[in-house]
Amino acid sequence: MGKKVTRNRIYISRIQRRMFFLSFATAFTAVFAQTLAVLTDSVIICAFYGEAEVAAASLAGPFFYLLEIPAAGLAAGIQIVFAKEIGAGQIEKVNRQLCQIFFLSSFILIILTAVTFLSAPGMAVLFGARGAAEALKPFSVQYLYGLSFEIIPYVLFCILTPAVILDNGGRLVSTASACGCITDIVLDLCSVRFGWGLFGIGLASSVSAFVFFGITMLHFLDPDRVIRLRPVRIRFGELKDIFVSSVPKACLSLADAASTLLFISLVSFTGGVTGVFCLSVYRTFTYTTMILTGGLSDAVGVMTGICCGEKNGEDMDGIGILARRYILILSALTAAAAALCARPLSEALTKSDASADLLVFALFCLAASVPFTNLVYARISCLQAAGYIKEARLTGFAVSLVFPALTACLLAAVCGVRGVFLAFPLSRILALPAGRLWHRKPVKKGRAMRPDCMELDDSFYPPPGDIIAYPVRTKEDCALAAEQVSLFCRGHKLDEKKSFLAGLCVEELTTNVIEHGLDPRSGAGTQDLRVVIDGRDVIIRLRDGGAAFNLKRFADRLSEEKDLGQGNGIRILLNAAESIEYYRTYGMNTTIIRV
Repeated sequence: MGKKVTRNRIYISRIQRRMFFLSFATAFTAVFAQTLAVLTDSVIICAFYGEAEVAAASLAGPFFYLLEIPAAGLAAGIQIVFAKEIGAGQIEKVNRQLCQIFFLSSFILIILTAVTFLSAPGMAVLFGARGAAEALKPFSVQYLYGLSFEIIPYVLFCILTPAVILDNGGRLVSTASACGCITDIVLDLCSVRFGWGLFGIGLASSVSAFVFFGITMLHFLDPDRVIRLRPVRIRFGELKDIFVSSVPKACLSLADAASTLLFISLVSFTGGVTGVFCLSVYRTFTYTTMILTGGLSDAVGVMTGICCGEKNGEDMDGIGILARRYILILSALTAAAAALCARPLSEALTKSDASADLLVFALFCLAASVPFTNLVYARISCLQAAGYIKEARLTGFAVSLVFPALTACLLAAVCGVRGVFLAFPLSRILALPAGRLWHRKPVKKGRAMRPDCMELDDSFYPPPGDIIAYPVRTKEDCALAAEQVSLFCRGHKLDEKKSFLAGLCVEELTTNVIEHGLDPRSGAGTQDLRVVIDGRDVIIRLRDGGAAFNLKRFADRLSEEKDLGQGNGIRILLNAAESIEYYRTYGMNTTIIRV
């Protein structure tokens, strides 16, 4: 059965569903590791220290946002650009760009670490250790001293993670994350045991960052990996796309840092130390929900980038449906959990009724904001990956700075400290329709609305009659697909030879995967076949979840063999193809052939 696009339903293949789930799972794991380092510090400080230390650690919160400016920005830019180029088969370009950005960032981060360490006292005052909260400055400075060593490994880990995951290194990233988190917990407990204070807590985070960065570097020791680190000459022209794509997420982190400073000032002014304490606990749980948000938005960004690199509008429609489905279901579960746990957690973490009531209200505000936060962040990633940088940047500033600042100031004047917490969900609710208004694409009369989380240009989609797609499961499906592709090409008035060769390529490629690549017992025993007419050429894209099979490398081995009786079908396919591109990501083979 072919892929059917109708007004009410879009066919989503098993392979497409599996790729989206795996991309979400790997992105979730990476974000989980980065977030757990922050959560571990907050939980241990809450458990073993007083409210003053908890509030002091909260004042250092903007440090993480400042750290996220280069980390999140570059990671997002690398993820999107690499996904597009891998989708287009430009593996060598990916190699060059990664090496350049890695060594350039290393040099800059060394300088940034020294500056951060020397300016820690000034940063503590800037972050809010003044006025009524001036007594918190010594604790905050200690914490910042320990955290300053985290800059180099954390940012480099964020830079490497997208490339490693796209090069089938998701398991190594998960292992590195687990080892880093365990190291952080053990060293935090040692810091409490030996009385190292907040400096020891911050230093533990830095050491754990070096652990998961070092383990991730093991990926590049494997000679079979596609992406490798090697010294190269830095050409800023080749890095332009990465820097441009980094802007929205970097602006988002910058806006988060600015809004956090504003919220700390408003909460300390209207609620004192109790308000800052509740804000610290609130932000701890916000980090928890952002694990889900980061995983979903990164998955949407990666899959959108791959679809854009392949010029694959039909899969993009399916990604939109899957994204909305996962976001709504997981957001509802997270929001319900936050609402149910609000009262028990507040009574367990606080000693006064006033603090407990304020914390309950803050956590209810968090529960209300979760679905809208996930939708907005997924939209930003989708816009960013599709090349709508201006719209992504405007949406990021709106959700992280403009709407939070306006609503917080207005509500603080009316409702006091509770109004500041109420500004969080309200700003997310306002940003969602605003983002859609900034990027609206008119729908032509008679054209079905695409249930996507954003709209792409019409030029992105081939005409409906120029594309067919099939799920291929058996050898009978292979023969049927080959026959249908030949008829499809003849229907577009391509010559008989090209129509025959296109069908032959489809049959040989799909049959080879079934015979040698797929395990019928696994859940990936399906191939995704897509054929597009591009002028007088035929583009065949086959994706499967079988064993790794690089057709280009296999062709090189065939050319060296003297026995012409082996691999005759593949030889015919290679002779018929004008170009062949191959990449493997998330355990999926993708082969793109132009006939």
